[in-house]
Amino acid sequence: MSEHHEIGPAPLVPGAYDSPIEVAAEVRRHAQALWSSAIIHAAARLRIADLIDEEPVSVTDLARKAGADEAALLRLLRALDAHGLFRHVGEDRYVHTEYSRTLRSDSASGVLNLSLLGASEWNWTVWARLADAVRTGRPAFPDVYGKDLYRYFAEDDPEAGAVFNRAMSESGKWTTGPVAASLDMTGVTTVADVGGGQGGLLRAILERYSDTTGTLIDSPQVLKHVDPVLRQAPLAQRYTEAPADIRESVPAKADLYILRQVMHIWDDETCVGILRNCAASARPGAKLVLVEHVITPEARPNSTFSTLIDLTMMLIGPGRERTAAQFADVMSAAGFTFTGVVDTPTPLKLLVGALKD
Repeated sequence: MSEHHEIGPAPLVPGAYDSPIEVAAEVRRHAQALWSSAIIHAAARLRIADLIDEEPVSVTDLARKAGADEAALLRLLRALDAHGLFRHVGEDRYVHTEYSRTLRSDSASGVLNLSLLGASEWNWTVWARLADAVRTGRPAFPDVYGKDLYRYFAEDDPEAGAVFNRAMSESGKWTTGPVAASLDMTGVTTVADVGGGQGGLLRAILERYSDTTGTLIDSPQVLKHVDPVLRQAPLAQRYTEAPADIRESVPAKADLYILRQVMHIWDDETCVGILRNCAASARPGAKLVLVEHVITPEARPNSTFSTLIDLTMMLIGPGRERTAAQFADVMSAAGFTFTGVVDTPTPLKLLVGALKD
């Protein structure tokens, strides 16, 4: 995916309607968007898209294969059809639309796992407490579950953690190619992908820049699920792994340290600590690239998606989206000089720094 697609809800446009009823109806559509979200989540959890191929399938067959109540499934399918997800073709049979195909597990541009992440119980729970979080300034997740999100995944719900990791890899497909193409690789022979998950971005970098070697750094649990292509020829000879808690160490000497959507997970103190760990291992003159949403100090032109991600981080705690100036401060405190922002044809930007002399 190389085009720039706005993936947040369309903002309300002042002056778009003459009638007060039309204005109210538009606000109502936003307020009731939870309903539309829920039917997509239900379709994802029931794997309806995987149960339909090229030919129409009856509700009876779908209910049997999905393990669902036939009458209830028919009502869900009616709602999905009304939204343009699946299409009714008579005799209670349904076929795909281009939109429903994105919920298939074999879709190259699919959003199945992102939809499952949205349907996670913990996600619904914390968003229902947004007003409380705004009143108190405290993240909702630890108040509800008594621990942070990642401990919850490890100790209470490993499957939710697996869904989260798959969703992050799926989300990365939207940005990986454009981010790799936007990098200035002048003088770079070794790359450290810090907190790089399953390695999608590092794979793209190694495939694009054939004279480059790379190290993927993440927890041992995450590295168990690395993209297998990285461990196979021809990339394997230029690829290494370094299991680590990046808050404790970044065990890789490199010319470029890249962190995609890692900083927004943590508070400033932890971010500074992670970047100091990068600086401690870095080669002289090393570059730093943070791939993140960037918030502007003004109310606009922030995207709806970036601001909603910021609220998500507030609910989970302790992370946040930041302005370019805030990123510059974090870099400086960690021993890097902020050198600028590079736009990409995605919602993310590259915040570039260089190791101080």
